[in-house]
Amino acid sequence: MVTTTSSIPTGRRHQLSTAAALLLTIGGNILVIGIAAVALAGVGVAALAVFGPVILEAL
Repeated sequence: MVTTTSSIPTGRRHQLSTAAALLLTIGGNILVIGIAAVALAGVGVAALAVFGPVILEAL
């Protein structure tokens, strides 16, 4: 244990293992890709709602 001048007891610092850090990184990337896919689908639906009738008339 590290000696300090503080009277407040300090616990041990916990660090993530390499495997846990890798899993969190992969999970975060999957989350970002999922959010981007939902956003892209939303833009597609909005574009279809706005421009759909015009495109169908042109055909």
